[in-house]
Amino acid sequence: MMGLNLDPNKCKKMIEDNVNIEFFRAVFDTVRSELLIFLAVNGEMTIGEIAEHFPQNRSVISRHLDYMNRFNIVQRRKEGREVYYQANKKLIVDTFEETTNNMKALMNLI
Repeated sequence: MMGLNLDPNKCKKMIEDNVNIEFFRAVFDTVRSELLIFLAVNGEMTIGEIAEHFPQNRSVISRHLDYMNRFNIVQRRKEGREVYYQANKKLIVDTFEETTNNMKALMNLI
């Protein structure tokens, strides 16, 4: 069995090199995943409109959205004084597909 001879540190490194772990941490945080689902269903909205539907205050929502924006999980657009956010559906699906393909390839090595 090939997998029994692999160095665990090399396996870990291979996964880290082929899986965007920070992206998934950003997506799977409880509040951020709820925000993402909400935006995917409801489309582009302002922070104020989004915050109306969540128990957290607007500044907490804003921080979560800014964090997800760093990974392009949400797209941000400013119009006048308002900032609009929407789920970056294509990037999210593409990242999941790429990760799935990478994990399938890696698991065949183990």
